[in-house]
Amino acid sequence: MRINLPVTDIERLVPEGEVLVSRTNLKGVITYCNRPFCEISGYSEGELLGAPHNLIRHPDVPAEVFADCWKSIQSGKPWNRVIKNRCKNGDYYWVEANISPWIADSEMVGYVSLRYKPMDAQVAAAEHCYQALRAGIPAAETIVKSSLDFIVESQQRLAEKIMALEKYRDSSEEELRIGSDIMMRISNMNSTLDSLVRHKISPAFYYSGDMILAARTPGDVLHILLADAVGHGLTAAMNVLPLSQAFYAMTKKGFGIARIVEELNQKIHKFMPVDRFVSATLISVNLRNQAIEVWNGGNPAPVLIGADGDILRKWPSSNLPLGILGKRDFSSGTEAFQYKQDCQLFLFSDGLPEAESPYGVQFGTERIDVFLEHAPPQGRFDELLDGLERHLCGQPAHDDISLAMISMPVAESSDELMHRGSPKALDSDWRLAISLGADELKYVEVIPLLTQVIAQIHATRDHHSALLLILSELFNNALDHGVLHLDSAIKQGADGFEQFLLLREERLRALDTGNIDIEIEKVVIEDMYGVKIRVADSGKGFDYAAIQGGGQVEQYGRGIALVKGLAYKLEFAQRGSEAIAYYVCK
Repeated sequence: MRINLPVTDIERLVPEGEVLVSRTNLKGVITYCNRPFCEISGYSEGELLGAPHNLIRHPDVPAEVFADCWKSIQSGKPWNRVIKNRCKNGDYYWVEANISPWIADSEMVGYVSLRYKPMDAQVAAAEHCYQALRAGIPAAETIVKSSLDFIVESQQRLAEKIMALEKYRDSSEEELRIGSDIMMRISNMNSTLDSLVRHKISPAFYYSGDMILAARTPGDVLHILLADAVGHGLTAAMNVLPLSQAFYAMTKKGFGIARIVEELNQKIHKFMPVDRFVSATLISVNLRNQAIEVWNGGNPAPVLIGADGDILRKWPSSNLPLGILGKRDFSSGTEAFQYKQDCQLFLFSDGLPEAESPYGVQFGTERIDVFLEHAPPQGRFDELLDGLERHLCGQPAHDDISLAMISMPVAESSDELMHRGSPKALDSDWRLAISLGADELKYVEVIPLLTQVIAQIHATRDHHSALLLILSELFNNALDHGVLHLDSAIKQGADGFEQFLLLREERLRALDTGNIDIEIEKVVIEDMYGVKIRVADSGKGFDYAAIQGGGQVEQYGRGIALVKGLAYKLEFAQRGSEAIAYYVCK
């Protein structure tokens, strides 16, 4: 008799409802084993297949028990017994074993064993039987025998069904794994998000109906999308798929979030059934201007919290989720806020506040606020997740949970570069010019248009980001202060930035006169390849001498200071309504 050592006194329990299945040939060599058998025994499938079944025999079980088993099954009869088995590491587990001959073409070709979790009384009886056998007392009456052929047939049919179901489950899990990986790749959710963004998505099923995306515009504005599709699993995951490509493509072209959310809504409204809507939060963070824009449709309110733990702002949903309204009724209006200190923005799907403990208590927004207010800035994200884990007590959440944190440091003032005189040569190989009147300024998305223009200049491809920053800052300065006559002093105050944007939108809608001219051309600057960017507007200009002297940088934002930092030289003319920047492609 094989003796397997060492052994411990640690018991493992067979999970309720699970069936341990194995099949052997006539010599007792394992030819099939299912996953529950591998998990509780501690052996891998590779270790069990081809090994004798007595590999799991526990030395506490008397030899008479196994002799009785072989006598029954070799004679074609089923055998039932409560058995103590040994794990690979020496632990033990009890099973109610049902072993029957395996019949193929009316011939016995092996044996099949189905093992379940026994009742406590059965284990106690088996231990009493073992003691009696070791003491030399016959205990045949405790060995249950049956010669009914239908038991053999039933055992075999049950084993066949279990193995077929497990094969189907394994195949389904593999398909789910592959499908989930493909959908992750399509949506680009596995990619590393921005360095300022931390995120966590915990799906309730294989597929997550939640999505978190982040990307920067050519002007270095950070866009973040958190989408939460109705429902769970595959159908919910399919709902959010159309969003990722549009989000990344439009952000790359420099579109604002208002235009992006219009396109996202159209895609869901067009391609998805009316009841498959998507709650979404779309956020724009302009780190240079310390400005946040938020569009929230159906998600919990994002929370902006300062370094000292004060909640600075929340943005409750003021819109319906994506896909419910058509283009005519849909509102893409955003809410704006300008922050004055280092802060963090938290956004999350409803799965976080609605996560229930084993006692049916929801995590709740109040609990979220408490964690954010009392945790140190560097530990807020992790402490919030740890608090959620403690709340769930190890049980899975009933809904997908998504959480993102955007760190927003206060921008430092740009140091002015030393300028060494004017370009000495203007040998132009190419020149681009565009003039935008009132209608174009009102209805054309100019920044994406400029992005495409810059992208076509092959010789400057390594400098596209810097050139676009210069061009977009000069254009925005010309539009806001030249054509629309907006005063940056409006931005001062708690809601100043939001009031500035509302007034900007109002004046832009009412615009009937005014124009902006843009010229981009190649120049040679001190024997180096360079680009000249000229932006002129029809406005009255401004006191550019004061800005160049550092007197009004705050009033006119950080745009001009940024351009001066990037450009080789920045000049103003026509009372400030014309700006010319020279950039060296080093």
